[in-house]
Amino acid sequence: MRSAGGYPITNRGDVNWAYANRSAEAVCAQYGYARGLYTGEQSGELMGLHCFTHDMVTWQDIPGSEARAWALWQGSSTSLDSQAAFNAGAIADNECNSFYNTGFFTGHQNTSADLIGLVCVQSPHVAPRGVNTDDSRFPFLNGMNPPYASWWQLRGAANRVCQHFGYSTGTMDTYANTGVPFVLNLALKCIY
Repeated sequence: MRSAGGYPITNRGDVNWAYANRSAEAVCAQYGYARGLYTGEQSGELMGLHCFTHDMVTWQDIPGSEARAWALWQGSSTSLDSQAAFNAGAIADNECNSFYNTGFFTGHQNTSADLIGLVCVQSPHVAPRGVNTDDSRFPFLNGMNPPYASWWQLRGAANRVCQHFGYSTGTMDTYANTGVPFVLNLALKCIY
């Protein structure tokens, strides 16, 4: 299915977050869904995927200059692919937060028109949750440092924590120091 969507993935660690998002969108579109995200989980040939219906999300192109205006944008590169997964996710979430509760970039970018694809999940489908990285219920969070984590670690962590609380999936919004060395509080946006 992933290769039929035009963005083959054999191993999640071989591709960046933007490529993975383009792949998820293509696979979900094949089945009539509006948009989608990989959950970060992989078992052999199987990869977890969450597809969104048209009534849950809106999508639009935003000016690349708008995304680059955020302090989270790394360096002078205008390429979306060059951004760390956490930074890109936090920028997308912030872009959607003025009208919606969370969002993510599609991974698509029109460099000649300086546009970036953005998906926003509508607020009735989103609930904020927080969790510390030393929470014994989630040993996979131990030592997590979001700016340096891979896309699949971030997505997997958000997905697993949100599912623990009864949601379908989620995104990671931001994080804060807790005052305890090496323990962060992760802010998640869980999606029904």
